[in-house]
Amino acid sequence: MKDARWITNKCAGASDNATYFFKRSFLLDKVSSATIEISAQARYKLFINGEFVACGPCKGTREKTYFDALDVTKYLSVGENEIFCEVLQLVSDDMQGKMSPIEGVIRVGAALLTLELRCGDFVLKTNEDWLTAKAPVKHLSASSCYSATTREIHDKTLDPVWENAVIQTGVSNAEVDHYWWGSTNKCFLYERPIPMLDFSDKTSIVKYDGEFFEADYLTFGFPTFKISGKGTLRLYYFECFTEIQGKTNNVRTDRSLDFTKEMYDEIIVDGETTFQPFWFRCFRFIKPEAQGDITVELVNMTEVNYPMFPRADYDFGSKVDNKLWEISVRTLQRCMHETYEDCPFYEQLQYCMDTSTQMIFNYQLTSDDRLARKAMDDFAASQLANGLMPSRTPSVGDQHIPSFQFYFIFMVYAHYTRFGDVDLVRKHLRAIDGVCEWFTNHINDDGVVGQSKYWNFVDWATPWGYVKDENDGGVPVGIHGGVIGLYNPMMAYFLQCAAKLNFVCGRADVANEYLATAEMLKKNTEKYFWDKEKCLYADNLEHTKYSQHMQTWCVLSGLATGRKAKKIMKNSLALEAKATYAFAYFYFRALEICGMYEKTKEMMDSYRGLLKLNCTTVPETPTYSRSDCHAWGALAIYEFSATVLGVRTYDVNEKSVSIKPYIKGRKYAKGTVSTIAGDVTVSWKKSGDVFEIAIESEQNGVKKYITLPNGEEVITSKKKSSYKCKI
Repeated sequence: MKDARWITNKCAGASDNATYFFKRSFLLDKVSSATIEISAQARYKLFINGEFVACGPCKGTREKTYFDALDVTKYLSVGENEIFCEVLQLVSDDMQGKMSPIEGVIRVGAALLTLELRCGDFVLKTNEDWLTAKAPVKHLSASSCYSATTREIHDKTLDPVWENAVIQTGVSNAEVDHYWWGSTNKCFLYERPIPMLDFSDKTSIVKYDGEFFEADYLTFGFPTFKISGKGTLRLYYFECFTEIQGKTNNVRTDRSLDFTKEMYDEIIVDGETTFQPFWFRCFRFIKPEAQGDITVELVNMTEVNYPMFPRADYDFGSKVDNKLWEISVRTLQRCMHETYEDCPFYEQLQYCMDTSTQMIFNYQLTSDDRLARKAMDDFAASQLANGLMPSRTPSVGDQHIPSFQFYFIFMVYAHYTRFGDVDLVRKHLRAIDGVCEWFTNHINDDGVVGQSKYWNFVDWATPWGYVKDENDGGVPVGIHGGVIGLYNPMMAYFLQCAAKLNFVCGRADVANEYLATAEMLKKNTEKYFWDKEKCLYADNLEHTKYSQHMQTWCVLSGLATGRKAKKIMKNSLALEAKATYAFAYFYFRALEICGMYEKTKEMMDSYRGLLKLNCTTVPETPTYSRSDCHAWGALAIYEFSATVLGVRTYDVNEKSVSIKPYIKGRKYAKGTVSTIAGDVTVSWKKSGDVFEIAIESEQNGVKKYITLPNGEEVITSKKKSSYKCKI
């Protein structure tokens, strides 16, 4: 974008929630390969000759603002053409601690656009020849945690007033330009590190019955409506019919229930018009409510997803499980856009804990790790000088959940064990050191991790609910300004992960230091939290509270092994403080280590029960969920591919895979798993007392370590192989 300019509207306020239009007509003698580079503050929607082309720019951090590069050849024609941009300006602060509208988009508070079109020898750049107008649109802040969006009020009876644009400043490409006098600014641009989002026409999935627009499944993107008449129309978007404060534990399509009215657009009309909201809308239902004589018709639904297209050649021997796989993949897709997101309806924020497991699910479906790399970069860039890492990023307002920092270490560790990229590990060692140092500074004189002043969230376990002036919710009960027991084996586990990463990078001294601290924490966990009588580790020093989470971390950290590990996990099954979907991945791994994987059935049956509730995505929690689409719950992706099919990475250095299918309760299963050595397809079946398995790898020479159900082990590098055994 050499010599490009940021342009604005002369009436744009210093910091406001508003939409501005920018347009430019131009002539082309011929159309050859054409590209556009574009960025905006805070967001743009690009149209060429009336066709919607793209939206962006890619979400950045306070350190990085991005530009998008697009191939626009197909949108241009010989003769007159027009580029039209909608630019969203957003307030620059967090409104005195309250969540800002579209919280996940970092902004400078100005309304700015920069664009450069190249078509053969023809070049068009943003300058004062562009026309601009303030759109007759108001953006009302959404309340509470509905921070993903603004409520838009469009007055279609008003015409915009056009005038020439104003040049604000020049544009610098931060990756190639020289920083004169060493100075930078908040609008230096970096090229988008991930692909553009995928836009698919899914109009056919939305039906109108005269009262509600209902989609076949929860969808995300841009609905477009044709509206005619005179009056005011409100469009209410919601995920499901609900019971208590937007929460439900009922059939999602039960119209005898209520629905939330927090998310809406309002359109004032006099005549016929079309309407598309500026920001993405997530919904399964839309309720139109009109004042006046108005008719409304949905004419288009553009579904927006990260361009991930999983293979569909799976069958897990059960219609229910096949459906569970389908809704789990959809859940992950709805929570993957320019960042990973906790949920597409409420917050659209990239949380560290959520993202760490979403990455793992992502890796089972595709080898595209670009969004994961960006997420790790985002978190590393947001780290404070004292090592404290925010729980979510990018985010206008800072939030800290101490335990979430551990999951950053897990992100890097999981990426290494899947891809073996040492350079990526080395890049993030500084951030890992910061996390470890922050927690080390919270170890008290007794050698255990003390409680912090921040939100000490662990999971939405039922007993850990919100109590005014006492508990923020999700925090182990019985903790009053003292010590959260499970922080200790949890920290030990992640220190051991950090140590392995440091060994890989040749930092043995640092690795050994982390291992020594981990051993100290495990020793003191045994000393202060082991309850011999109950054969459980307690959550608190008083030994009055216990949870599955504490036992899980004691197993994963290696504190409890062998018979003891199996005993505490068995005793944990009856505890009231149970793992929910948020923690299920780690809980399942502990059960697996103890040879108790069959005990995952209770929670997997909870997932299967979602189908009876007519869920089309996985909700945040099993009961009374606030969000009906939350990708930390897409666990079936991992369990069915890594356990039922049994495909996992064996050794990153030799790029080998292990195949050890879990066959209990099924007659057959087949599917394809993405691995460090390319796709691996597995198909197995049981016939009486005979087990058969067929394996095919995408690449030649992939070393495969196969464990058959009778315990027999086979090593092969054949592209195709098959085996039988008695069971």
